Amino acid sequence: MATLLISLFGCFQKKEKKIDLSAWLETNLPGQLEVVNNIVNLDLKNLYIKKTSTIVADKADPEVQIVVTWFKEQQPDLGISVDDVKNSLAERKKETAAARALLGKLKQNGLDKIAVGVIEMAAYILIFDEPSPELRKPYLEKILATLDALPDHEQTSIWIEWMEPAAYQEHFKDIIPYGYWQRGDSYQESNKIMSLDFEWSPGLKPDILMTGWAINSSSNRSTTYMEDAYKAASAWAGKNIPSPFYLEPAQMVQLGPVEDDPMAIEFSFPYFDSKPDTEQSGFEDSALGYVTGVYQTDQKTFTKIKKTDEL
Repeated sequence: MATLLISLFGCFQKKEKKIDLSAWLETNLPGQLEVVNNIVNLDLKNLYIKKTSTIVADKADPEVQIVVTWFKEQQPDLGISVDDVKNSLAERKKETAAARALLGKLKQNGLDKIAVGVIEMAAYILIFDEPSPELRKPYLEKILATLDALPDHEQTSIWIEWMEPAAYQEHFKDIIPYGYWQRGDSYQESNKIMSLDFEWSPGLKPDILMTGWAINSSSNRSTTYMEDAYKAASAWAGKNIPSPFYLEPAQMVQLGPVEDDPMAIEFSFPYFDSKPDTEQSGFEDSALGYVTGVYQTDQKTFTKIKKTDEL
């Protein structure tokens, strides 16, 4: 009887065992792919139907990455098509090869501390250096010259993004894997200082594109710009707002792009009759108004300052 019970219990255990993505990959594509990490998705519907998207890498070439969407329950074979996985892998291998070809030519043309990624018709070139006005045109000239000289490249949508130097090779080397763009967090936006995107055609002149650089108002570096802007706003407020008042440097500060100057950020600093307790809920309701102005990131100036009662 004891032997029979153990045998039955073992059968139940086998029936209840569920395969995961790693097991599916090893069964259907043995030795080829490995799980990198799951993509965070807070959609309650996906949680309910147990739908998961996972970044998967080629074991032989980990910079080649795909996204596999699968279901933990109620789907045969986790809802994955072997052909779809193979097709995605073939596409990513082709794109990674194109990124490596472009990277090699850019480095031959003297560009360093860069990373390149390709997705379909788009090429992404990340530059990890200080984005001074003096450097932007030489970098652009070399990139355009490289694209003109590179034979038979399919990538015509070009994205040049200037990144925080400290982020260089923090999460990848010189090739940006496909999975990086799927991570679902704010890392890229936080570390992107400015960008330029355009449609490439042979012989395109850099002077035409130079006015297209745009500052990223949601980057970490905007905190530095905000601190500079606050100094000027505080000095202006001292001369134009009756005392007593308190100008808040960080909480409730509004910021955003400027329509007629893509390299500028508009900041609006709230002011109060006295320093509020920012730990108290609803403290913002006691704001008397805002000191608003435009911070030009190249010139490091805060101008067009004015007082507004509300935004």
